[in-house]
Amino acid sequence: MTTNAFQFTRLENGQKRRMDSLRDAIGVASTARQSWLFVSPHDDDLVIGAGLWIQAAVRAGIDVQVLVVTDGRMGYCTLQQRDAISEIRQRETYESFEILGVGREQIAWVGYPDGGLYTLQGRRKARPDDEVKPIEGYVGLSNAFTYHLRRTKASRVFVPTIADLHPDHQIANNEMMISIFHAAGAIWPELGPPLADVPKVYELAIYCDFPQPPQLELRADERSFETKLAGIAAYRSQLQIAKLVEIIRAAGPYEYLRELNFRFYSPDNHKATFA
Repeated sequence: MTTNAFQFTRLENGQKRRMDSLRDAIGVASTARQSWLFVSPHDDDLVIGAGLWIQAAVRAGIDVQVLVVTDGRMGYCTLQQRDAISEIRQRETYESFEILGVGREQIAWVGYPDGGLYTLQGRRKARPDDEVKPIEGYVGLSNAFTYHLRRTKASRVFVPTIADLHPDHQIANNEMMISIFHAAGAIWPELGPPLADVPKVYELAIYCDFPQPPQLELRADERSFETKLAGIAAYRSQLQIAKLVEIIRAAGPYEYLRELNFRFYSPDNHKATFA
């Protein structure tokens, strides 16, 4: 689907390719059978880093799925919010994504503690004293991510860059990388059938810059940009959000993606270097 609301630029070997089609920008013959999983360590991360990409995907007819990893419990800005902030932010999340064109049935929640992902890396059997909900008797990000990758049949995955300073962002990125390979293999069959293909992976920049330059730029029209800003402003419990909207408005209607290309190890990769 081609739309003038968005223009895309891809960098290839130092050359810039300008495109009006999301399909051409990501290199697929059709977007009709694409399922994109956007992974959000915190509920407001995606609208900040990918609010325009999500709109472009929705307009192109892509099956957009959102996975919110943490419960937002550490995001209170007043003492009055502290005990209810998770519920408040969940309501704000549904409102924000509705503005972007994503329904609540497209949003799933892992529900792990905000700021506490370091205790839930990997996979282990659930214990009676666990405060988090198990999936098929197990807890841990590798377990949850593998399940949701298979559930959504993700063909492309979007996650905050590993270079972000927030530990929740780093851990979510790292756990997603290994979970992608779990999801495409035969391991843990109770979590669903393996993916037919390993998904393509893209990094988003939320608060910190990419470790290497991105390859994809999206430039949106004013209407789509204002929609993104309205989606950010929906998180009104976050008292600093108005300042963030000002900063993003000043930067203009641009978003970037860093496309990751995995390279499996083989001695053949290095023989020529030492020959």
